Amino acid sequence: MEPFDLPTLDGLHLIPGLCDGVFLGAEALAGFPSLKTLPHTALLGFHGVNVHGSESRNKSMVVHIENPYDGTKTEEIAKKMIGERTFMGWPFLQEGLVVSVSDSLFKYEKMSVVPNTPPRVVSNPHAPQGLGHWKTKAERTEQYYSKRCGVITGNVDILLHVRPLKGT
Repeated sequence: MEPFDLPTLDGLHLIPGLCDGVFLGAEALAGFPSLKTLPHTALLGFHGVNVHGSESRNKSMVVHIENPYDGTKTEEIAKKMIGERTFMGWPFLQEGLVVSVSDSLFKYEKMSVVPNTPPRVVSNPHAPQGLGHWKTKAERTEQYYSKRCGVITGNVDILLHVRPLKGT
């Protein structure tokens, strides 16, 4: 072992706190985790969140996500979201482009049906095996956030299909 002496500030003084101009919360850099990006409430209770491979036996802080699109039709959400930038992978957000939206019955995509006309949202039914695949993805998303992250999303009725944006 060797003794270590902390360096002196030599006449300088330490200013506690963050530097001027630091962005926090929703204004923070993309990818920086924040609870300020989604409307939510939090409660302390027993939920069995997976901690180091086993369910917690004590109370956990459980976050309940509020759905701002509750009661909105999937087609309306598709018209609003397709072609727009969004963030995915909460809480470690990554920017992406919404390319389609799906629910348990249809996948909504933007395409030009008639040449030389602006694209519009078109619904296509899932293939027979696609129905089970969609349901599995929705349940897996809900289960992952619930048991791994302690986040209650509620029923997953709509999935956004997002392509990650690189180099932005």
